[in-house]
Amino acid sequence: VPTEGRPEVELMMAVWTPGSYLVREYARNVEALTAETTTGASLAVEKTRKNRWRVTTGGAAEVIVSYRLYCREMSVRANWVEEAFAMLNGAPTFLTLADDGDRPHDVRLELPDGWSRSLTALPAAPDGLPHSYRAADFDVLVDSPIVAGNPAVYEFIVAGKPHLLVSIGEGGIWDGERAAVDVERIVEEHYRMWGQLPYERYLFLNMVTESGGAIEHKDSMLLMTSRWQTRDRQRYLGWLSTVSHEFFHAWNVKRLRPVELGPFDYEDEVHTRSLWIAEGLTAYYGPLAVHRAGLMTRDEYL
Repeated sequence: VPTEGRPEVELMMAVWTPGSYLVREYARNVEALTAETTTGASLAVEKTRKNRWRVTTGGAAEVIVSYRLYCREMSVRANWVEEAFAMLNGAPTFLTLADDGDRPHDVRLELPDGWSRSLTALPAAPDGLPHSYRAADFDVLVDSPIVAGNPAVYEFIVAGKPHLLVSIGEGGIWDGERAAVDVERIVEEHYRMWGQLPYERYLFLNMVTESGGAIEHKDSMLLMTSRWQTRDRQRYLGWLSTVSHEFFHAWNVKRLRPVELGPFDYEDEVHTRSLWIAEGLTAYYGPLAVHRAGLMTRDEYL
């Protein structure tokens, strides 16, 4: 962490995540936080708030902060790490300088043996190393979930822009190829309606974990589903409608959002009376786009 020569720096962790604005108190999952100089000298650390830590720098230009993180909550707003894969959200994972979230943030993953890929909407880092990314600022960092392991990846192009359906845990049961074709049709329908795509690349991160939930991000979404969902039409239509709903958020909420939701205040409750626009319009257009894409009959839609 850069200090700019200050005698002290204060680090903070977000208390909620973009797309799910209820306060979650992510700092409860941090333990054994320590700080040292780049030469290994220990530095004093004091917890100043429920989600803040003050590090005495001793004049060091950079400090190295280490901590353990509990990652065993199967939720699209939390973290899960196991033998087969990892799912990391930015808000419950990363610390940042409390008074300087505008600087670039670098992320480098060290994957265990047997894991082949990491995928995220974060841009690749300039160093060109594998599993190395750079976020332009803290907003981008916390709004870009990361999955790693051995996912099935299906790529398609709409309006000249790449889209990836990334599935963890298909187990030979979830029909990823069919899902990718149908998701492409949904993207094409949204593109037809809006007239443009507001990103350069988009990821559908699909966790086939026998759980549920979904959350939108600026250039990606994180979903949870059952491996059996593609085997039952009504359940599969429900999944497609969820995909369409979260994708609509790429415009409504992520780019066109209530003024209270930006700039983000990651440390306090954020209240808005515009949920009827943010979620109401989205809830309407999500399944409607599935119907318009020819994937759901009129009766099924109604």
